[in-house]
Amino acid sequence: GNPEPEQLTDYELGWRYKKDGFVVNANLYYMRYKDQLILTGELDDVGNPIRANSGKSYRLGLEIDANIKLSQRFYVQPNVAVSSNKNIDFFGNIDGQLRDLGQTDLSFSPNIVIGNAFIYKPMGNMQISLLSKYVGEQYMSNFSSAISDNDVLDSYFVNDLNISYDIKTKSIFKSISISALINN
Repeated sequence: GNPEPEQLTDYELGWRYKKDGFVVNANLYYMRYKDQLILTGELDDVGNPIRANSGKSYRLGLEIDANIKLSQRFYVQPNVAVSSNKNIDFFGNIDGQLRDLGQTDLSFSPNIVIGNAFIYKPMGNMQISLLSKYVGEQYMSNFSSAISDNDVLDSYFVNDLNISYDIKTKSIFKSISISALINN
């Protein structure tokens, strides 16, 4: 049948520090769900991901990001997110039998994501950015290690290069942006 609407109670505490070209933001959160709509790891008949209710679940985490001005032309923007994402009392259909699997990891929810941007601005209207990202391992289903570790997506690290150039105009547009992105 159709899934139930999810219910969420969200608690967050944020902090910001700013001084002379240095900004850091931190956010601590606890999200408690009832009937969270989660990815099942299955696809429908046209290839779209299927979501289903999970009963009780939570997401607990800390996010930190910064913007550091090294000079007039160089900036560094690191970020990290560390979290625990769990189904609390998860029931799953295994070999045609409904089983209580207890606490399992939420699918497609890595416990760590780390990113960074190195930004170079050789002139006012041009920017070159090296974007790096590490994503920790994650599960493709909500059964996680309750039955096996066969559904683990390995952690991965990627680098992307983005070059953008803005052309200021006096026509109907304020500016025209040209950008090129090279993905790893």
